[in-house]
Amino acid sequence: MLELVIGGILFACFAYTGMGIRAYYRRRKELFKQYAGYLDYLQEDIGFLKTPLAESTGEYCKGKKGDFIKILLTYKKMLEEGRLDREDFDKMLSSPYIDKRQKREMESVFYGLGKVDSDTQLENLRKARAAAEAPMNFYKQKYDTTGILAFKLGVVLGIAAMILAA
Repeated sequence: MLELVIGGILFACFAYTGMGIRAYYRRRKELFKQYAGYLDYLQEDIGFLKTPLAESTGEYCKGKKGDFIKILLTYKKMLEEGRLDREDFDKMLSSPYIDKRQKREMESVFYGLGKVDSDTQLENLRKARAAAEAPMNFYKQKYDTTGILAFKLGVVLGIAAMILAA
């Protein structure tokens, strides 16, 4: 009986680890997908409708969830309060799902929003969108391979540990 309990605990540990790794890559993939979607949305909103930035950001966030949406809601609040210092952007983008290099790129995009004319802003958004394509594709591929494999491997190792414990 004790072997069965130990085997069940080992199975749960391995499976949970696999699920955690898969969730990590899924969140990274979704964050960059939403970031690219936000940049596309801003290009359309700034180019055609000339909507204020805080209002446009709020509209994009409606009905959506995720780590990047939390970042955008913080950004919207910062815009409304007039807090647009580099330190505020650094705190806003502190996430375990964003690397240092990508964080710097995102900071420069957010810091530059609304500071130039619309034509220059649209060009900057196109460049940022092109730069966001690489990490978005990379993390999608990483999720499809490493994330899914880690989950399956965790389950298989958990089953093997359960068999060995019994």
